[in-house]
Amino acid sequence: MFKKDPSRSTRPALSHAEAVQHVQEGGVAVYWRPGCPFCGMLERGLGADAGRAAWTNIWEDRDALAFVESLNDGNATVPTVVTRSEHFVAASPAQVAATRALIAKAAKVL
Repeated sequence: MFKKDPSRSTRPALSHAEAVQHVQEGGVAVYWRPGCPFCGMLERGLGADAGRAAWTNIWEDRDALAFVESLNDGNATVPTVVTRSEHFVAASPAQVAATRALIAKAAKVL
């Protein structure tokens, strides 16, 4: 179902369509882009749990980019964390902790 992102072996790299399906099944999706320091902070902060979420690169998937922009007032702000019931930009340690908690209680993990 997923392929590993060659630049980040700990994260499953999914298309937007796969990430949407994962979220609909109770999982957590993270929309990111290369070079984003907040994306790196989130991945490091999640540690081994990073591989339990769906990671979608908005620079490689136009549908993912459009989706993130639709959630963030037209801005391609990442990392955007998405579940069935909420979404937010995880740009602080508190939001990293919130993401970790969401992954811990997710009905579906990768």
